[in-house]
Amino acid sequence: MVCRVSGILLAVASAAAVGGCGGEGGPTSPPPPGPPPPPPGPTIGASLNLRPGEVHVLSERDAIRAFEIQGAAEGREYQVIVMSASLSEGRTTPLRVRARADDVSPNVVPNARTNRSGRDAAIPPARGLAGELRPDRDWHLRQMIETERELRRLRARPAEGIGRASRGLAAAVSDVPRVGDTLTVRSAIVPGGGVQCTANTPIKSTVRTVGEHFIIVEDDRLAGRFTEEDYADLDRELDEFIAPVSHEYFGEPDDLDGNQRVIAFFTGEVNRLSEPESGSVVIGFHWIGNLFERENCPASNEAEIVWLIGPDPDAEFGIEIGVDFVKRVARSLVAHEYQHLLNASQRLGGQRGQDTWGNADLWINEGLSHVAEEVTGFYRQGLRVRGNYGYTELIAGDPDLVAFRDFFEGNLENAREYLSATTEFNPLALNNNTLDFATRGWGYVFVRWFGDRYGPAGPGGIVAGSGEAALYRELAVGGPGYLFGYENFLRAAEVVAGETTTWGDVLAEHFAASAADDAHEALPDGAQFSTWNWPRLWEELRTAGVRGLTGGDPLRRRIIQMGAGVSSTDEFDLGSSTARYYHLRAAGGHPSMIVETTIASGGNVPNSAEARIIVVRTR
Repeated sequence: MVCRVSGILLAVASAAAVGGCGGEGGPTSPPPPGPPPPPPGPTIGASLNLRPGEVHVLSERDAIRAFEIQGAAEGREYQVIVMSASLSEGRTTPLRVRARADDVSPNVVPNARTNRSGRDAAIPPARGLAGELRPDRDWHLRQMIETERELRRLRARPAEGIGRASRGLAAAVSDVPRVGDTLTVRSAIVPGGGVQCTANTPIKSTVRTVGEHFIIVEDDRLAGRFTEEDYADLDRELDEFIAPVSHEYFGEPDDLDGNQRVIAFFTGEVNRLSEPESGSVVIGFHWIGNLFERENCPASNEAEIVWLIGPDPDAEFGIEIGVDFVKRVARSLVAHEYQHLLNASQRLGGQRGQDTWGNADLWINEGLSHVAEEVTGFYRQGLRVRGNYGYTELIAGDPDLVAFRDFFEGNLENAREYLSATTEFNPLALNNNTLDFATRGWGYVFVRWFGDRYGPAGPGGIVAGSGEAALYRELAVGGPGYLFGYENFLRAAEVVAGETTTWGDVLAEHFAASAADDAHEALPDGAQFSTWNWPRLWEELRTAGVRGLTGGDPLRRRIIQMGAGVSSTDEFDLGSSTARYYHLRAAGGHPSMIVETTIASGGNVPNSAEARIIVVRTR
């Protein structure tokens, strides 16, 4: 229940000083006026006394300016989240948040702890994929943006498939190639780490396996580094796990070259994209240029291809890459990049026009690809979605942590990067300077929660637990209008879940879930994740000593002990569609706490910020 307290006008009575006769010296001068009374504090716009598990969202200006958490005789805990629902690209608003006990003057503002950028010192850097080479943080994301710019500049047209004379790679072999057939694959990779339509370097290659859904092709310069058994094992993984899950969750690919399959291409050219001294490595990608006509993009193969790093123990192509490393990353990499391919193939195949594709929702595309890794891992391990998992369930039956490293570890590292810096990442202002693991982390955490929240209930399909696959298929394509961004999410929620909502309401639930997941049994479903039990997962990772994930809960939130005389002030920049987190707690009884949110200069938060404050009682 929310109580609203109206403003109270304090009248100060003033009496005139009347001078008396002071003797022979005549009348005395009046005493000097005293100091003016201090100005009153801000009007309390809302007074909250929540039940455990209750969530309340404040959006009115007076309530955002100042609200009260009522005092109590027993210990309580609250999550307070200051968020923006703005959709303005790149908008930031400098804010000041002050939490004070009601016995502290509202007119004395202590020095603020300002933290407008940078990670908390207590959070160590991520260690990189599987404890070895660190994937390049931003190469693929940056390349996706640069490729789109190039294709639009060249006015390239999406390829139309086997009806054309070119017929892509199938022109060199039968429609469905056989093991041992040779191919010449066009490479768009250029020196210096770029990918361009004008590169067009031929690579002589050989077909190693032909499965039901994939063809594995090997750069001839890599011959002998993988055994036939290695390729057969990977082919089985692709056909039994990756393809069925991906098709159910994200749709079917086009078939530009008429071979009825997708090519997984191992080549040393991918290795050349990494700088030897950087400590990071590009492990693979899907290049959308292969889905465009060769007339305007000469390097296009007019075929569906996933490009994969090759084993290179002697560093012939630049960086020493072990065979075991490639075998380990290949499965999850194909799952990740295959979603990108399905996404692009369906969007381009629908209207054969450039208005259906692009990187306006790059973070959504990345989020879907990380969910592709996750659900493939669930299917392989016999797990379902909405299992409220911790680390214990993930490694059951996986004593060597093979599946954990392949399908889950990278996602958790990305989530950690985002959660440790939630206000420093703006999903609406992505550019070449802001693409890193936080982009992937935000995309993964949000898209996973969205599936938990809006995926239909039911037994599920290939991956049991819910009917969320229908929701993800809608997101991958964007519906009949090929929507992007927040409009894509809102449409999918309405079409699949039957719920009409707003972006601000969706974000408010998501931010509440990020702060309060599994904190209390009475929390509403929307304020929790159902696939992950995040508090237990982070704690079990910490106690298990999983390198790079030993810091416990990574969500950056300021802890404020509620008590007499307490006053805490924080200044930060709030970006569009981001949030700042606070944890107010008291072991025993505590006074009322006043939380004030203003711009840094002390004025009201502007309407353009579309600010909301979420309050969740968790104990």
